[in-house]
Amino acid sequence: MRSTLKTITFATIALSLAVGGAFAAVRHEPPSGRVSAHDHDSTDPQASSQYMPALLYKPRLNQVLIRLRSADEKIQQEEAMHRLSASAVRKLESETGSIHNQAMTAANSHAGAIPNTTYKRLKSDIRKLDQDIVRLS
Repeated sequence: MRSTLKTITFATIALSLAVGGAFAAVRHEPPSGRVSAHDHDSTDPQASSQYMPALLYKPRLNQVLIRLRSADEKIQQEEAMHRLSASAVRKLESETGSIHNQAMTAANSHAGAIPNTTYKRLKSDIRKLDQDIVRLS
């Protein structure tokens, strides 16, 4: 009984190490440092996705996200102190998520920036959210 258990244990450890090593393997580049036209096909979706630049977010988006995070923390505090009902929390979290989605959609369609009119509307929505938190608590 013990040798069967030992065998199963060691086999499990060996397999998990082998699988872990396979997932951790690094893709190696050609030793010369030069990349020929045959190394990467331009139609290969995996190769082209490696070189896409990251989307850089601008200060307006950061301001909106900080204010939303603050509102979310306020909602959690009010809920912890039992000042908000469960339905009020769901409603407020829904509003927070909606504002977040609007901000991210605007930022993604404008290369990380939020246009001035959209920014003003988002600020107004966040002010209304803050008022709703106070009103519902």
